[in-house]
Amino acid sequence: MGQLAETVKGMQERWPKAAELLAAAENDILAYMAFPPEHWTRIYSTTPLERLNREIKRRTDVVGVFPDEPSVIRLVHVG
Repeated sequence: MGQLAETVKGMQERWPKAAELLAAAENDILAYMAFPPEHWTRIYSTTPLERLNREIKRRTDVVGVFPDEPSVIRLVHVG
């Protein structure tokens, strides 16, 4: 039994919905393993996503309340 399967089994009793979601996402979770092992440390990092989330928070904190959804998208659109 793999580590992911053990984690799902351990979560099943207390958090059945989360365990089901984790099991369903197995292919996505383990997709990095299709790359050469020397690339794994760069792929699994969430640093770029965390940086993006901080930038979105910084931009939205300035405004506070948005009049509509398109105004939010215009403000946080990166790139």
